[in-house]
Amino acid sequence: MPDPTRRGFAQGLLEDLRPIFTPRMVLSAWLPCLVITVLHYRIGAYHAWGHDVLRRLYYLPILFAAFAGGLRGGVTVSVFASLVYFPHAFTSLLVQDPAAALEKGLEIILYNSVAIVAGLLVDRERRERERQERLAIRLGDALEDQRRMEAQLIRAGKLGALGEMTAGIAHEIKNPLHSLKGTAEILRDAVPEGVPERRMLELHIEEIDRLGQTADRFLSFARPIPASLRPVDPRSVIDRVVSLVSTQARKEGVETVMTTGGAVDLPRVMGDPDLLAQLLLNIALNGVQAMAPGGGGTLTFSLGTERQGGKLYVRVRVANTGPPVPEGDLERIFDPFYTTKDGGTGLGLSICSRIADEHEGTLAVRNLPGGGGVEFSLALPVAEGEDDRR
Repeated sequence: MPDPTRRGFAQGLLEDLRPIFTPRMVLSAWLPCLVITVLHYRIGAYHAWGHDVLRRLYYLPILFAAFAGGLRGGVTVSVFASLVYFPHAFTSLLVQDPAAALEKGLEIILYNSVAIVAGLLVDRERRERERQERLAIRLGDALEDQRRMEAQLIRAGKLGALGEMTAGIAHEIKNPLHSLKGTAEILRDAVPEGVPERRMLELHIEEIDRLGQTADRFLSFARPIPASLRPVDPRSVIDRVVSLVSTQARKEGVETVMTTGGAVDLPRVMGDPDLLAQLLLNIALNGVQAMAPGGGGTLTFSLGTERQGGKLYVRVRVANTGPPVPEGDLERIFDPFYTTKDGGTGLGLSICSRIADEHEGTLAVRNLPGGGGVEFSLALPVAEGEDDRR
């Protein structure tokens, strides 16, 4: 039975040697070094100038090896060149280099010195390049965070301004509606049942109730319920939403799926379970409605963790297999009063966005690749102390 330690050592050795024997290294370093060595041994001692030229040509493959493989590549080729040149320089094997022994010895020392210096410089340049690449990635992440925060601030400013205006309008609408409904109910009770006027008054009251519900939605947008934040298990919120939406989903032929993306022990988040359930239920019902005209589909809830700016977040994704959102609508989908539904108010997703802001989270939407549907994702910061245990 083979020894696992030896097998691991052999595999590690092969991994170390692989960069030294790449096709590029073979063509630019090893093959030229072998050609120079063969010419050294084939040229007679009376051609001293030829040996002088060939002896200095060793620097070219050594430098190529250092540029391609860094210190390891340059030193490996310089040591190889020294070993194959040494018999030709100091012995009479086939033919001896007619140059002085001191000159040949210094040449061998210079082979290795040049390889070390060039290799160190190349390795340093590579480390610096990698550091700059890592810095560029961090800067890109920081810029993305800044853009996300700016978008949140702009959205919050819009919501605040429109909220104040909406609250005033809704308040002014609700006051006369109460009077109209009371008057209509008095008239209805005074009209006998079965006559056409009674039915007209009932329709009148139903429309007043519908207008009242619309005004209530405007007020819920303008004056959202303050979030009561506490540590919450995100799975419990998802389970609650799945239970609430499953009946409507089955009726529309939509399959509901929940995954955790391999995460077993998810941290708790700071949140209000009722508001989070309202947010996710609104998104889930929108997804079911988007798939219903096409005859069914799949509504997928998924949970996972990720880091943003050094802070741990729980990411909740709700994806549906309905038609994609037009690209021009993606940036406006959370704007108040923007809707593509017939009879919609355009407040549902705006309220969801406001709830996410109250939880110091982010709500985003994207079209899945290949026209595979639409995905909403909610990032929520983990509760205090949960990140320390990860």
